[in-house]
Amino acid sequence: MEELQRDKKARARTWEEHASAYEQKSAILNNELESINNEFNELERKKAKLAQEHGDETVHESDLIQINVGGRVITVRRGTLTYQKGTMLEAIFSGRWDKEIQRDGFGNVFLDVNPECFQIVVNYLSELKHMPEEISHQLHIDRELQPMLNH
Repeated sequence: MEELQRDKKARARTWEEHASAYEQKSAILNNELESINNEFNELERKKAKLAQEHGDETVHESDLIQINVGGRVITVRRGTLTYQKGTMLEAIFSGRWDKEIQRDGFGNVFLDVNPECFQIVVNYLSELKHMPEEISHQLHIDRELQPMLNH
């Protein structure tokens, strides 16, 4: 019977030690999460400030954008260009830099890139946007066009 009591007390101590360690680690993780959230919120404030200074805050993903790509005008929805988050295209066409984007004499956004290559990228993004997620990972784009999608 004494042995049973010792085992019970040992289990209770072990449980308390594990519970205490859990609480300490949980507190550390909660502090880290709060710190990350604060940093994220600060970045969002800076992003909004930059958008206010250099961009257009009234943009919508359904906006049609006319882009003069190497002399060829391509019309595409903003949401297609910004579909891949974290890419150079998403950054350029997010609206945050609309006041700073180079434009041609007709007010179209001007990009000095190969129009055929750019059209392929636009087609790729459009396909990604409109197909089921489980299938979209099977699409690929040529290596030479990948830099347009990278940030």
